[in-house]
Amino acid sequence: MPIYEFRCTQCGNIQEFLLTNTTEQIDMKCGACQGDELERVLSRVSYAVGSSGGNDSSPSVTTKTCGPGKSCTTIELPGHSK
Repeated sequence: MPIYEFRCTQCGNIQEFLLTNTTEQIDMKCGACQGDELERVLSRVSYAVGSSGGNDSSPSVTTKTCGPGKSCTTIELPGHSK
């Protein structure tokens, strides 16, 4: 059951919505101002990075402009890659 976070474009309030299945329909309105214009935001996560075999890699964060007044952030986590 995924939990999605959304930001209200009217007041900036961030809230979560729990979806129990892919066909479920819910009324997505801001809990603070009852606005119905919401945008999905990247959820905060917590993780631990361990060191193995002397690999001292650490996460890297890259932020770039992706539109007027907007930014996009990419987080690269150390570990196995394809």
